[in-house]
Amino acid sequence: MSDFDRRSVVVTGATGNLGHAVVRAYLESGAHVAMPVRDIAKANALRAELGVLAGADGDPKLLIADGDVADRASMDAFVERVLRAWGRLDVLASLAGGFGTGPADDIAKIDALWQQNVATVVVPAAACLVPMRARGYGRIVSVAAGSALKAGRNTAGYAMAKGAVVRWTEALAAETKDQGITANAILPATIDHPVNRANQPKADPKRWVQPAEAAALILFLTSTEASGITGAAIPITGRI
Repeated sequence: MSDFDRRSVVVTGATGNLGHAVVRAYLESGAHVAMPVRDIAKANALRAELGVLAGADGDPKLLIADGDVADRASMDAFVERVLRAWGRLDVLASLAGGFGTGPADDIAKIDALWQQNVATVVVPAAACLVPMRARGYGRIVSVAAGSALKAGRNTAGYAMAKGAVVRWTEALAAETKDQGITANAILPATIDHPVNRANQPKADPKRWVQPAEAAALILFLTSTEASGITGAAIPITGRI
């Protein structure tokens, strides 16, 4: 596993189903992790779950603060707090988003999924890019989905939004490739977590993407070793 000692990492969607695994993996690799959240209770529960990995009062490894990832002013204030705490911001792992279904002519649902999955990727990146560009170093990874490549019945809004994340990632990578910054996306198939298990009781979750597998890919793409990878959209399909 890559060494993130002294690196400062922002993880959005940290209290979600994949977030626990990603935050834990970064902390285990030596990183300092900052989480913008709207539900402080959930964030504190995650802190308790992480135990000593979260650090001590005099040397906190985990920073939790209010933050609306779809609001630029809120994210600018959050980034400023990270910089005051640790003096640097090296990585953005964008996990925030949400799934939803609906027909291809349901405009309201399509708009809601766009806001839930596109704004929550673009806005945090815009805020984090400011210190990244100032230092000439940064790693950005966003979570799209396999449906970004092929939509199905009743997935128009979700597939459009995740497809937009992929196209945005490609554009950002082209704009930052000479600035020491990389931008990539991962495209997971079904991830094994309690919600998916409840919604698909007859499926075999052993065949799904395990959270630790997705976390390992995110960590690699945000490591110094992955400096030559940018603008990529990498499927992670588990054993389906």
